[in-house]
Amino acid sequence: MIDNDERRGLLQFVSPDFLPINILLVENEQFLSALREILPAAQIALLKKEFSPEIKELCNEFRADLTEELPTAPKIFEIIIAEDVLTVGENFYSMLMAYNHLLKDSGFLLTQFYNVRFIKVLENLRCGRFLSNERRFWAKSDVVKLLDDAIYKEIHFLPGEREKISVTDWEKFGFENFSEDLTTKIWLVKACKCTAEVAALKNLFTPEIRADLSRLLHRIEYDLDAEENFQRLMELCEREEIFDEYLSDFINQVVIHEAAKDFIKARAENFGRNISFD
Repeated sequence: MIDNDERRGLLQFVSPDFLPINILLVENEQFLSALREILPAAQIALLKKEFSPEIKELCNEFRADLTEELPTAPKIFEIIIAEDVLTVGENFYSMLMAYNHLLKDSGFLLTQFYNVRFIKVLENLRCGRFLSNERRFWAKSDVVKLLDDAIYKEIHFLPGEREKISVTDWEKFGFENFSEDLTTKIWLVKACKCTAEVAALKNLFTPEIRADLSRLLHRIEYDLDAEENFQRLMELCEREEIFDEYLSDFINQVVIHEAAKDFIKARAENFGRNISFD
């Protein structure tokens, strides 16, 4: 396992916030004190089999079993920290899907993985050694594909542990050292449930309002009482104070057919609204 200083590296992805956001830690109590400093009002749930009195003082909620006690309701947490989901066990894909289910639309998962392209791993392979019984190794490209399959929309990496090693010989062998990958032992990962653009859209209005918007736009797009539903769309925008820029971005995300976009844009001008698309 990596030491405490390196464990704090995952929290580079976490911005200070004074709101009572919900966080889930999976066996990662070492983050508690630092999280309390960064997010003093956070509601923290910890999945761990045993708890010390010190841990209980830092948490708001406790769960005893790592699999059976996962919440079933969707969209509970803003942040899930599951450091070892990619490195130990066999059910990593199902756990990634379960965490995605628990994340709010603006939420993200923090984890890490051991890099199979790290030079010392390659050296061991060249000597016929590959000790994979304790932890799993990944290449960046495989992690991207796995997270994409688990329906994460935006993925960011930071180096968690690097070593100063010459890569000259391995580059001669044809190994590319993109992002200093050959000298990185551990990659830190932030996997977002939605893209930043979509998350921003979803944060401004309630799920109910967004559902009404989406339903009306789809009815207009597929010419189901288009004029009547456009009138309802304008009434909804007026009632909920949905501004033109938000409506433009939302239409761009929801409406596929260009003819429908042109129809909405032209009709909106009659209501004094300026709808534009990139």
